[in-house]
Amino acid sequence: MCPYCSSDLSKFSTLDYEEKLILALDSPITQNRVFAIEVLGKKKVKKAVDKLCKMLFEKRDTFELVEIAIALFNIGTKEAFECLNKRSKINDNKLLNKVLKNFLDRINGQSLV
Repeated sequence: MCPYCSSDLSKFSTLDYEEKLILALDSPITQNRVFAIEVLGKKKVKKAVDKLCKMLFEKRDTFELVEIAIALFNIGTKEAFECLNKRSKINDNKLLNKVLKNFLDRINGQSLV
């Protein structure tokens, strides 16, 4: 039992590392989320794509959004690339859009999309 929120933690120990990282994406602490995002991208965890894609469209810190884009690019699934392409059409963050354009140019150069 969590001493702070009274959540039942008994099932948490049965989760694999990747599932725990996906749960960490909901952490209220930005540094914890960014760590989880980086590791999920480096490990190319395909089951994280849906959650990361949703996060890419939420109002977040630019650094966190860039890390999400990097993770999706590294995971490299068709769904991840489609998400990056869809997000690139929203021009509300110059730095993020520059990163997305770079990734999409690289993807299109490889004929992956």
